[in-house]
Amino acid sequence: MTLRTLAFSLIAAAVSLVGSALPARAIGTYSVSVVRVATPPVLDGTLGDPVWKTGAHVQLGWDSTFQRAATETTDAYLLADDRYLYIGWDVEQTEPITATVHTNDTGLGADDIVRVFLWPGGDTGFEYFFAANAIGTRYANSSENAAFAPEWTVVSARNATGYTVTERIPLAVLRGDGRSAWRIQFDRRVVANNGQMLVWSHDPAQRNDDDVTFVGAIQGMRGASAPAKAKPRLNLYALGAVAAQSLGGSTSRVGADLALPITATASFLATFHPDYSNVELDQQSISPTAFQRQYQEVRPFFTQGASFYNNFNCNDCVAVPFLYTPSIPTPRDGFAVEGVQGQAHFAAFDSLSNGRTDTAQAVALVSPDHKQHLIFQRSGVDLPGVHDVASYGQYQIGNAHNFSVYATVGQENGTFVTDPREGRYREYGINLYTPKSGFFAAYHDVGSQYAPFDGFTNIDDVRGPSVYTFKQWDSPKSFITSLEISQDVQRYKNRFGQWDDVNHSTAISVMTKNLFYVAYSLGAQYLLFPGTPGEFANQNGLSVSYDMASSTPTDFGFYYGRFGQGYLHTTNRDTTIALDKRTNLTLVANSTSYVRDSGIRDVQWLEKASLGFQIDPHTSFALGVRKIVGTGPTYFSTPDYLNATNLSAAFYKRFGPSELYVVYGDPNALRTKPAFIVKYILYVGAQKGT
Repeated sequence: MTLRTLAFSLIAAAVSLVGSALPARAIGTYSVSVVRVATPPVLDGTLGDPVWKTGAHVQLGWDSTFQRAATETTDAYLLADDRYLYIGWDVEQTEPITATVHTNDTGLGADDIVRVFLWPGGDTGFEYFFAANAIGTRYANSSENAAFAPEWTVVSARNATGYTVTERIPLAVLRGDGRSAWRIQFDRRVVANNGQMLVWSHDPAQRNDDDVTFVGAIQGMRGASAPAKAKPRLNLYALGAVAAQSLGGSTSRVGADLALPITATASFLATFHPDYSNVELDQQSISPTAFQRQYQEVRPFFTQGASFYNNFNCNDCVAVPFLYTPSIPTPRDGFAVEGVQGQAHFAAFDSLSNGRTDTAQAVALVSPDHKQHLIFQRSGVDLPGVHDVASYGQYQIGNAHNFSVYATVGQENGTFVTDPREGRYREYGINLYTPKSGFFAAYHDVGSQYAPFDGFTNIDDVRGPSVYTFKQWDSPKSFITSLEISQDVQRYKNRFGQWDDVNHSTAISVMTKNLFYVAYSLGAQYLLFPGTPGEFANQNGLSVSYDMASSTPTDFGFYYGRFGQGYLHTTNRDTTIALDKRTNLTLVANSTSYVRDSGIRDVQWLEKASLGFQIDPHTSFALGVRKIVGTGPTYFSTPDYLNATNLSAAFYKRFGPSELYVVYGDPNALRTKPAFIVKYILYVGAQKGT
């Protein structure tokens, strides 16, 4: 770790300690006191054990989707001892129950779930949630670490009126500052009602169920998750790859990831010989775009601290994110500091590669009443002949209910910025909103030499206003349950006074009671890139989706418009079919047909098929094949013909403190390298992601 990074981290920690002396936000109307028990309740998927009904009781009485009183009953009961928090759920549901996920820690986004949110460190501390479905499958999440996957217990069962869930959550996996009053929220999703959400603590201005400004409180936690309970974590892994000599040959490697607590809510992190074998989600796409394509970060060293960076408010965002870690090579070694202290979140990392060093630092301060936010972020790159630094600051103030204004000032300096004025980034904006409407306006000013090495710059040399507004109407008893109309206007000129990026678009969407979602878009976008004539990049059209909130959605989309120096048709077709309770088949067939002004027609297809087998709560297997063939649409460049086929397979097993991966290929690559990989991970000390 460089001295600069270490110094920044120490300063951030000192500033945050000052923030911890600020008065805590007042507890709202929704507050319960946990009931402590000497004998744990029985976890059997029922609330038959009499001790459950002695617990603190909450009822989810608000439908946040349709902004009305809940029409079905959801009760939750809370108990605790010195090691665990126990939650029992009694769910009334007349709609068909959706429970399709059988493997833990893979996400429950397509199932009916009950979920509890916890903030052991108060308003500005880490956020955790624990979710479970009606068959006992569980998933947990932490704002500190995207890999958060501790062991906790869920037993669920269906009954005549709905379903019941009984849970045991270990307090040792939560990081707080020792306070006895935590923030807490409960919600529930009903897939058959287009993903309807029911919630406990609510407010007319609340836009998200987990908006910490409006959540409730749980009293009497008696210092659980105190500083003394923080544990270090060491991840040891070994892997071997078998491949032909012509493809690099067989290899093996060992490595480690380390997390050492500094305080109860801050850690020092390190990685040595990072793991290159991760098989991630398929991100290949032929969706037309005139800009550089943006990809999701999948490497553990960068995903762990991702939530600390890029937390800037931006409207019709231009040239973001400011830190784009996929552009950073996988490090030889890496070091980081990150955490929360008082009113501050802070993070810093050094990524060390052969001949290259990438660094980043961030600190965010929020006032106790959540009305003011101050953010600073910096990133830098050093490699032979190149030095590049980009720094940003943002101040935001509002009433935490329906109004805020912000100002962002950024500057890039370095080898390729010959005029500092042209390395600037400026944005000034205003937000007016309710849970069902919004007006978001901004003025953007980005210099012609602004292009940070570790940022994502889709366009620069623009200045001008933008406005985005939307309005949603709900009618839960009608055939059309939701209607939304939105309008987006962007009008940017370059430094010569020419129109550089002009966009006028309108979108209309409806959701029906029988689970159809229909969206129609129309408008025009004009782009002028350096050294090219200006042209349009239009794709307007219609999309129709069925059962989109479930694990078996079907979608069809058709789009058309002037694109560069020709006209483009894009057609998307995809569906997921449940072959049985544990097996899903996903089919995708997307195509583009581009007729250039010269009369030449270019066609490209993306075809995918994948099978997912959920063997048991700790074991899964996936098999996928993908082919991209043909010439894709281009915007002022020479079209490329592509013929690439990818085959991949992955087996996963979690047992005790260990994980085993057996993998062939990589679905995130255009072509699979024929390699067979076995990886074993052992977690020593704290559990995975904690």
